[in-house]
Amino acid sequence: MDVQDYDVIVAGFGNAAQTAAFAAYETGARVLVLEKAPQGKRGGNTWFSHGAQFRHVHNGIADVKPLLPHVPEKEWEKIDLSPYTRDEFYSDVMRVTRGRSVPELAELLVNESYPTVKWMRESGIQWEILYSAGVPENGRFRWHHGSSFIHSKDGGAGLVEMWHRILQNKGVEIRFGTAATRLLTDDKGRVYGVVAQNSEGFTEIRCKGLVLGCGGFSANPAMRAQFLGGGWDLGKVRGTRYNTGDGIQMALDIGAQPFGHWAGSHATPIDADAGEYEAGFLDPANRRHRTHRYGWTLGIMVNTDGRRFVDEGEDFHAYTYAKTGAEIVKQPGSIAYQIFDAKVKDSITRLLYEGATPVVANSVRELAEKLEINPDVLVQTVEQFNGAVAQDRPFNEVIRDGKCTKGIYPPKSNWAQRIDTPPLVAYAATGGLTFTYGGLKINARCQVLNRLDQIIPGLYAAGEVTGGFFYYNYPSGSGLMRGAVTGRIAGGNAAGR
Repeated sequence: MDVQDYDVIVAGFGNAAQTAAFAAYETGARVLVLEKAPQGKRGGNTWFSHGAQFRHVHNGIADVKPLLPHVPEKEWEKIDLSPYTRDEFYSDVMRVTRGRSVPELAELLVNESYPTVKWMRESGIQWEILYSAGVPENGRFRWHHGSSFIHSKDGGAGLVEMWHRILQNKGVEIRFGTAATRLLTDDKGRVYGVVAQNSEGFTEIRCKGLVLGCGGFSANPAMRAQFLGGGWDLGKVRGTRYNTGDGIQMALDIGAQPFGHWAGSHATPIDADAGEYEAGFLDPANRRHRTHRYGWTLGIMVNTDGRRFVDEGEDFHAYTYAKTGAEIVKQPGSIAYQIFDAKVKDSITRLLYEGATPVVANSVRELAEKLEINPDVLVQTVEQFNGAVAQDRPFNEVIRDGKCTKGIYPPKSNWAQRIDTPPLVAYAATGGLTFTYGGLKINARCQVLNRLDQIIPGLYAAGEVTGGFFYYNYPSGSGLMRGAVTGRIAGGNAAGR
């Protein structure tokens, strides 16, 4: 078997792995990147992130301006952006994960978020203002508190391309169509390399530090069924087909500690017509028409029996979308219908529903018949909902407006408006798996720990491979941020920084 030597090996080629590779290169290390996917499918789940949001701490416009040096001053004059403090970010993480996020890891994510996006800008990544998260008001744009403000230029695909160009320009070696298959350890348990496989066979590659940045197990039906539960082996996957848990399994095979919420995942409402894989787009080859269906907070959502099953207004979709897809999967046929009336037409358009095929009707009964739902049940559901809508305050989608229902279950805690203004529209949705929460236990240096909570020398992990950050749910924009933060730390430490 051929034997080769490098300072640092990085497995994967999405956001976390690319960040790790550049961080290792910065130290002067000789870096090799191994990507199982062919070059045309590179980028992992990152490639499929349309918005590519990065949630980070900031003190308002003064902090985000340096990230966006190309934005003219006149554009800043129409933007309203409140500060987002460390305490607020940390509180959001803990609130949506029900207090289960490991404090050391949550603090790492929060404290390193702004330094990391600033470092990425200095490294050549271009940010843009995430106008899709802002709400237009009288010629200005306002971001509700805690919503992401920046995203990478041209979304996730743009981020992958930017890092790829940067790494190529620096001479970092990247091998596509090459999978890491086994970690190599010495008699003291130190990882000193990996066995890689491509179309020509196996190669032993040695290194001083190895970073696993190759994703979770979202594209592995057997692991989904084992850990996420019934129905998920048949579930739709929003991202890459190459995240099959190989990195996690290789680490477990040498004694790494499984950690985090193995039964949890980021699963969001998507178009029911999406494909089985690469389901982030109705046309993944051309990245046309997003499949996410994030407008349910502005209407109601019913199952194929015609009954509501979640509190649609529990919180902004940024704090609930990652768990709502799993609730849809639990429904008959794993299908739900998001129903809106004409009052929210402009808002739904802003949420990128173009490309979807709605069912349109002038009455609830007609809508039920077209959806092949029992008309009497759906009419009763809507009448009960309409009768429960409180009229004591105005509707305001920019804030948690407290406009709720009273006396029905499930309630709607915010943004409750009567469904009474035709035409009515319904969009069929299912749950789409984005990434899994279970993974490897790491410390704040992104070193992988064994089952005795001891460091496995030479082994680091970043991104979706890691466990302990997210449980039950996560705040939008914190997944890519987690990948970049851990990638930067893992890559630098693997190189001996």
